[in-house]
Amino acid sequence: MALSDAELMVAAAEGNREAFAEIVDRYQRPIVNFFYRNTWDRDLAEDLAQEVFVKLYRATPRYREAAKFSTFLYRIAHNHWIDWCRTAGSRKRPLSLDAGGEEDEGGESYAARIPGREEAPDLALERRETLDRIRDAVGTLPREQREVFVLAEMQGLRYAEISDILDVPVGTVKSRMHTAVMRLRDLLAEELQEELADGEIDR
Repeated sequence: MALSDAELMVAAAEGNREAFAEIVDRYQRPIVNFFYRNTWDRDLAEDLAQEVFVKLYRATPRYREAAKFSTFLYRIAHNHWIDWCRTAGSRKRPLSLDAGGEEDEGGESYAARIPGREEAPDLALERRETLDRIRDAVGTLPREQREVFVLAEMQGLRYAEISDILDVPVGTVKSRMHTAVMRLRDLLAEELQEELADGEIDR
């Protein structure tokens, strides 16, 4: 029977390298994806993920099974991302919105409520241009709103988990998500109106 994440962490804290390697195998892909969706740079995402696992290894003696392990790991990744943003400036690229996330009370994904998500043309180039517009819009979000959006829409975490990771109330998570989506809708609508006024797209 496979060991739980918590059991593997206990074994890793006792010097069992195979146990820690199993943790890496289980979580390397989602952590790499977390950074990739923020940076849109695969090499950088892999580097950042590797640094997170180094921090996780150093934290094994301090780990206590008081919270879900994935929450503990994402908190490390979140803090590392904040540190990287502070030192690297604005080199991160906006993310794609094509992912499922927590639904609102009406059962609809928040990302689905942003204009244009289902309206990308069939032509690859035009679709790419549409996605670029969305990524640019997400890139304008304040960091706190962007973080919530990434964790919810790109990583598929529920609000309660995000609340634990960011150490803020669930109500704050919901508020930031709502504000982020409303801001994206407004930004994309304004851009569409400007292009129509300039005659850059067909009516």
